[in-house]
Amino acid sequence: MRGWDTSPLLARIAAGEGTQLDFKQRIDSARKIARTLSAFANTEGGSLLIGVKDNGRICGIDPEQEYYMIELAASRYMRPMPSFSVQVHLWEERQILEVVVPVQRELRPFFVREEDDSFRAYVRVGDQSRVAGPLLEALWREEKNPQHVFFRREESRLMEYLKKHSFIDEPTYRRLLGRGAAWKAQRILIKYTLIGLLRMEILPEGEIFHRVGEELTIQPR
Repeated sequence: MRGWDTSPLLARIAAGEGTQLDFKQRIDSARKIARTLSAFANTEGGSLLIGVKDNGRICGIDPEQEYYMIELAASRYMRPMPSFSVQVHLWEERQILEVVVPVQRELRPFFVREEDDSFRAYVRVGDQSRVAGPLLEALWREEKNPQHVFFRREESRLMEYLKKHSFIDEPTYRRLLGRGAAWKAQRILIKYTLIGLLRMEILPEGEIFHRVGEELTIQPR
C-alpha cells in the first residue's frame, strides 16, 4: 500500500524472528505453514511475514498466491481452523504479506493433520515451533474447566521436592510418585499451574515447573 510508513515494519524485521514473529521467503508447503499457525495460536499469537528471508532481507512475493496457501493451510490442515487477518505492505516495489494470528485460548489446542493422518499441536519457543506434546495439550483443555485441588501424599511430595530444587519436570515427578501413582503426575502439575501455585516454563526440550514467586535457576546442559 503506497504511502505507508515502512519504519515500524523495518524495525520489526531488524529485531529478528522470535516468539511472536516469523519470516518466510515464500510458502512452499501448506502443511508446514500450518505448524507455524498452530504454534502462534497455541502460544501468545504472532505475525508471519511472507516475502522476508531468514536473514531479514526483503525479497517480496505475490500476495494473492501466498494468501491462497495460508487459507489452504488453515482450512485443510488445521483443526479447529484458527482466525487470522492479513495486511499487504509495500517496500521499494516489493510486497510483503503479513499474517496476524491472535492467541486463541478459548479454542486451543489447535492441531495440524500430519502426513500419516495423525494430529499434532505445536507451540512457539523462541524463534522455533515444536510439537507441544500430551502435557500441554491436556493443560490447554483443562484451562477451560474449574479446578478442584486436593493436598494429599502426591501433592505433598511435589511441594517437598520444590523446597529443595529450583524446578521439576513431568518425568521427574512421575519417578518420584512411583509406578502406582505415576499417572497422577500430569494431572497434578496441570492443576497446580492453573490455580497459580506453579509456573510453567516452555523450553525447546520440554516443559518445567517451579513455584510462583521463587527464582528459577537452570543449569546449562
